[in-house]
Amino acid sequence: MELERFINEIKSLGFPTTPVLDFIRILYTVRELPYEVVIKTPGQLSCSTETLFEVEDWIVKLLHNYNILVSGMSETTTYGKIANVRYYKFTREGLQLGLQTFRRYLQNVIDKLEGILGKYPQKLIRIIALSAISPRNGKATWLTVKVNGLNSDVAFSRTTSEFEISMMRPEELVKAYRDSKGAYGDLRLVFERLRKARGKMYEPQIYDMFMSKFLMMYDGKIHERALNLMEELSALGLASKVPAYTSKGEYIGDEYRAPPEIVYILEEYSANIDLSEVRKMFLAIELMMRALLSKKLTKRELLTALSKVSIPEEEIKRALEVMYQQGVTSRYNEAGGPESPAFIIIDEKKAKEGVRKAINLVEDAVLH
Repeated sequence: MELERFINEIKSLGFPTTPVLDFIRILYTVRELPYEVVIKTPGQLSCSTETLFEVEDWIVKLLHNYNILVSGMSETTTYGKIANVRYYKFTREGLQLGLQTFRRYLQNVIDKLEGILGKYPQKLIRIIALSAISPRNGKATWLTVKVNGLNSDVAFSRTTSEFEISMMRPEELVKAYRDSKGAYGDLRLVFERLRKARGKMYEPQIYDMFMSKFLMMYDGKIHERALNLMEELSALGLASKVPAYTSKGEYIGDEYRAPPEIVYILEEYSANIDLSEVRKMFLAIELMMRALLSKKLTKRELLTALSKVSIPEEEIKRALEVMYQQGVTSRYNEAGGPESPAFIIIDEKKAKEGVRKAINLVEDAVLH
């Protein structure tokens, strides 16, 4: 349905338009909105109910009548072991109406948005935008910034697993799972496909997305500044803060969300920004963290990454020589084959401290 026609029909029915359009806009900024959680008590039949978001009943009934909101309880409720969480969700028609509503609102505040963006470094804007781009198809998704950042190990592990999976089409992942279970009884083929997907990750444009997702997830200076921006966007009505829950119904903290239209604006605003130097700095961090977490980084993996990001092998050799002299790592394994370790970490504590300092330098390069 066209927005103007919908507005005219609301007026015809005798309802005010502003609260209806405000609710549609808010729902569109987050895509799905948790409004009630039913918390289960172990060993008891009774449950406690907590209201997360309130909207007047007549608005919900109106939107159900126009097939803008999904109405089925099974489609709008996540039934978990800890709690059942109920959501407001758009139908396909509702999502299109939400898009029109958001765009109309955006046009009225675009000057204020430009004023806000002008207060932030353009490299930061670029990082925020790229964190919401899908590596599979290059399209913008809903931008998400969690209020609570993660430590480097957790942020890296989560970013890596989510990114590698997102690079594969769902049907490819399902086929790899079935083939692996059928042939070997385990997931070796799934892991093999994910390793192949990782090789594609080092294409510069895709790697910038990976780097951005990590920096946005990590509890550091970039995450803090991104939160500042999301707070300002929320105050302007272009983003919203919502509680997040797992499939079990466990509350895992609040997060800010903004729709793809904001991501497109951030991407266009920072289109001329070159992240090549930041990318090279971050690659050293990523390779060291991969070696720390997997206990082995092969020469094949190292050389693949270096060739895609255009870093000479000799440069890594020199860097590892410095760390060898400091007792952090071995020398570069020049004699090693493709599956041999590229280097070995000798002192994990020193290596982790070096990673922390390197991340700090990357953040400074982005923010200044």
